[in-house]
Amino acid sequence: MKQDELSPEFYHSLVRHSAALLSIVDRAGIYQYVSQSVQRLTGYGPEELLGKTALEYIHNEDLQDMKDAFALLQTQREVAVPSFRLRTKAGSWRWMEALITDATDDEFVNGYVIDARDITAKKEALSSLEASHNFYTSLFQAHPDAVFTLTPGGVFDKVNSSVCRILSYGKSEIVGQHFSRFIAPSFSFEANKALNKARNCEAAALEGKVVSKHGKTKTLDFTIIPVCTDQALVAILGIARDVTAERKALKELEKLSLIASKAVSCVVITDAAGRVEWVNSEFTKVTGYSMVEAIGKKPGELLQGPETDPNHILAMKRLFEENEPISLEIQNYRKSGEKFWFYMDISPIFNDEGRVSQYFAIQYDVTERKEAEKKMRRLSEDLTRHNRELHQFNYIVSHNLRAPVANIVGLVSLLEHMDVKNESFLKVLQKLRETSRNLGTVIKDLDEILSLRDSSTGGFDEEVCISSICGEVVRSLQDRIEEAAATVQADVPEEACLRANRAYVYSIFHNLFSNSLKYRDPTRPLHISITYAAEGGQHLIQFRDNGKGIDLAKFGNDLFKLYGKIDKRAEGRGIGLYMVKAQVETLGGTIGIDSTPGVGTTFYLRFVREEA
Repeated sequence: MKQDELSPEFYHSLVRHSAALLSIVDRAGIYQYVSQSVQRLTGYGPEELLGKTALEYIHNEDLQDMKDAFALLQTQREVAVPSFRLRTKAGSWRWMEALITDATDDEFVNGYVIDARDITAKKEALSSLEASHNFYTSLFQAHPDAVFTLTPGGVFDKVNSSVCRILSYGKSEIVGQHFSRFIAPSFSFEANKALNKARNCEAAALEGKVVSKHGKTKTLDFTIIPVCTDQALVAILGIARDVTAERKALKELEKLSLIASKAVSCVVITDAAGRVEWVNSEFTKVTGYSMVEAIGKKPGELLQGPETDPNHILAMKRLFEENEPISLEIQNYRKSGEKFWFYMDISPIFNDEGRVSQYFAIQYDVTERKEAEKKMRRLSEDLTRHNRELHQFNYIVSHNLRAPVANIVGLVSLLEHMDVKNESFLKVLQKLRETSRNLGTVIKDLDEILSLRDSSTGGFDEEVCISSICGEVVRSLQDRIEEAAATVQADVPEEACLRANRAYVYSIFHNLFSNSLKYRDPTRPLHISITYAAEGGQHLIQFRDNGKGIDLAKFGNDLFKLYGKIDKRAEGRGIGLYMVKAQVETLGGTIGIDSTPGVGTTFYLRFVREEA
């Protein structure tokens, strides 16, 4: 079919199936014709656009370009619009390019023909490519490490600012130069080996030295990545990190480690955060932790335990805050769980910038010395206690013993000159008997005190259950308890037991019960209660009554003294509380008192609680 024989239907079908958007607008910019393809591109039907102004569907930012294009048609027959955005029926935008032809002189068209094509996919691809290019360019330039590209021949193509900083050259002094110009001779063989691997499309990681513009040698850690297409090398990407300071520090650490490994004391080296970098063999020998177990951990994580003094832990934390050397003794734990004492000298190590880079600690196992000091303290306490007892014995000899002896001597002298039938003789003889009994009582008291004082720690390892002792004491005093109409309440669990001397524990409770009965308040029924609590590493026993109470401000200093009897009218010799305190202390415990006259008295007994 010849060109002049093509029918109007042919042209109409050709336009309808065209991928282009064909439209005709009049001189006022109003749509006179819109091809069927508008439905596919924008969602509008042709009939929805006819009679509408074409410019109202153009994006505001592109409107001026379109107006300028129509203005050019006054002098040109065709004007190309490279790109603009056309609004769809859904409100989104499609990127278009168009060729506008002036056909106002054509009697069949009488308007401007706009041949527009959808370039949205192309525009988005270009935009994505541009974003990727900007991203990688920014990453390349802003990377903290040295990043560069080489040609397959090893010539610098691109470098970032970190490369310039490390080498002290400007970018123009590096680009176009072969890499061999900037490396140390000792690194030449390994560098060329890595280049050959890259030519075979193989990556490489290596460490080597470069020489700066000022002749300063620096150590870099290189990663070489070949960029290949169809197994052919196109370019080489390199990333290098300056490890000069790290290698210098490592060498210093190796020297320090060599010295420390020969030391007879424990040596620990940590990083600036306090995490172990190195320990010597003596540390392993003392603590039980190997270097593998210690590295990466803070020493406190390995060694501190329940009885480590929190104040010592705070002191070490202050070291990290103030960067000051510190010396202290601290209780730690071996890997086996055994407690021991460390004397520690910890010093910060500063780098060239004045910042702490490491901590150096020398530690000594001073457990034996601490145990010796503990024994010396106990010995000192024992000597002090014995000294107090000697003063008490002196009192007994001076007053309680000397007076009866003098009375006996005097009475015997009287009897020597008296008639046995004389009535006075019998009175003097009776007085002699009483004085002799008093003397016997004093000697008995001395015997009890001396037997307690001379007791050794042997025999104190029995398991003594508190509730059982309370029951035995109550039963032994049952008659006196009933006579006083007293009530006894014991809130002590059966499993609460001491490692102690049973006879002493019985004596302590017997004396306290007896005192409560002896000093009860006649105006109200006596009530005695015994309670128990486990507090940390101690047994706490509270013995409470509602008796007469004691004026501690007046009598507190004499309460536990020998013959420190407060109520002279009450029965007894005044050695009960003295014996209680002495027995409690002999068992390694302490006794305290809280009392209010007219209210009652509470005794607090504390003993070391054995760990389960």
